[in-house]
Order: sequence, then C-alpha cells, then structure tokens
Amino acid sequence: MHRKNKLFSTFTLLLLVALALTTTVCANAPEPPDYLTVILSERHEEAVYADLLIKIDPSDSNYTDFSPGIYADHVYSSSEIVAYDDDGYRSFTFHYKNARSDIEINRYYDKMYYVDFCRGYDYNEFFTQYEALLNEYRDVKVALLDDEFNILVVSDAIRLPKVGKLLEFNGQVTYDIRENSLDFDLWINPYFLIFGGIISALMILISIGTEIIVALFFGLKSRKKTIFKVNLFSQIIMRVLYFVLPLTYLTETIILEILVYSVEFLIYKRLFPEEDTKKLLLYTVIANTLSLFLGIFLDCYILV
Repeated sequence: MHRKNKLFSTFTLLLLVALALTTTVCANAPEPPDYLTVILSERHEEAVYADLLIKIDPSDSNYTDFSPGIYADHVYSSSEIVAYDDDGYRSFTFHYKNARSDIEINRYYDKMYYVDFCRGYDYNEFFTQYEALLNEYRDVKVALLDDEFNILVVSDAIRLPKVGKLLEFNGQVTYDIRENSLDFDLWINPYFLIFGGIISALMILISIGTEIIVALFFGLKSRKKTIFKVNLFSQIIMRVLYFVLPLTYLTETIILEILVYSVEFLIYKRLFPEEDTKKLLLYTVIANTLSLFLGIFLDCYILV
C-alpha cells in the first residue's frame, strides 16, 4: 500500500509540474494569426481584386452556391470568378459559407500590395475560418481579377503548412507575380523548442504512470517493468509520428490510438501468455483510454 501511495504521489507531482510548464509556455507565447494575408510582390496593371481559390465540393457543409457578401452591388452569380471551377478549385470569397474577405488589393508599402482572407468565425463557430483553412482546405491558389470580377491570371497551387507547436506560420503568403507562384515562410517556435521537450517527456511519464497505476489494480504488479518498457517505446514512437504525419490532429489521434491499443495488447498477450486474455484486453483498453483522455486534456491545455 505504501508503494502504491508513493507511486500515486509521484504521478500527481509530475502532472502538476506539466501543468505549470504549459502555463508558462502559453503566457509567453505570441498570439497566433487568425486570418490569411496574401502579399503581392507588385501590382498587376489591370488587377483590382485578388481572390483565394480553395478545393471545395458543392457537397461540403461549408459550401454555398453564391455569397456576395460586401460585394453584393458589384458581383453576380454569372461573374467569371463565381462561375470558376477548375480541378475542384473554387472561389473562397463567393463559395465559402459566411466568408470574410476584403478582396480589394490594398497598398502594403513601396511596390508591395496585400489582400486579407478568413477574417471571422466559421459558420458553425467552432473554428475560425483561418483554422478551417489550415485544417481542411490547405491546397490554395490566388486569382487576380479586374474591376468586373473577370479572371486575369491564376497562380500555381500551393499547400499551406500543417501548423503544429514546433513550427510557426505567420499567416502570410507571398504571390510572386512574375513567377506566378506562391510561397510562405516557417519559423521554429522558440517557446516550444525550450519547453516542448520537457513537456513531452513529462507527458510520456504521466501516460506511463497512468498505465502502471491501472496495472496495479489488475494484479499486474510483477509486470511493472515490462509495462514500463512497452509504454515508453509506444509513447515515443507515437509522439514522433504526431510530428511527421501530414494529417489533422483528430485523424492522427484516431489512427495512432487504434494502433497503440492493438499493438500493446498483442505484445502483452505474447509476453504474458499465462494471464487471462480477457483480463489483458480489458487492462489495455482501460489503461490506454485513461492515458488518452489525460493526453488530450494536456494537449488542449498547451494550446489554450
């Protein structure tokens, strides 16, 4: 009983330290951007507007046939930019539900100009339009338009970055008019670089601690060392895959957790053949589910 209490106390201390560190990171980290800015390297002589083109299907819940927004007196459903459909690319401003864009080209400084997109909340108000763009509609083009919303030129496509905690994207895309290409810059997040490794290590230890504590209640006390090694390996591999897989956080979590549940159960079944199969299965499900919910809580806490 004393060893169980000591283990629980250590686990609680690690949890408190992790929460304290995440608070420090959030308090010092700069505010993330909440809209996309396209910077034009120069002014096209006939261009008055610049629109964002995204891959969006009419069956998409965010799609609308025509939303003129602030341009209701100037653009029509028959306008070229509204009718544009090439390889699934359509106007963000006029086909994304409740789009927030000021597509008139404005002077930035010297010979550079800019247009802002995604200012405002998504129609379902769960994410900003900017977050929806980076999560679901990452393949984009830019179309330059004349004063009657006819298309003058369409840029090459670019895939916006999947932004995590390690890399920062300032929400700016540069349109090189002469090369007809889009580009952006990424920076390493110094706050994550300093604290991220410590936090990740603590989260791994907390996850392992959760599964070891659950193991004690399943009568697997003598298996603690093996459970520790198996969980350490699986947690490290999972954390690495979170950074390298080009998927959304939700998709990655579903795929990786299914993989962890399955692999850990098979490993335990092989290493502990004398243990009851139903017992090992129940332990794997409960231990990993508790670890999963705790990990989601900490990840969300970091992102606040």
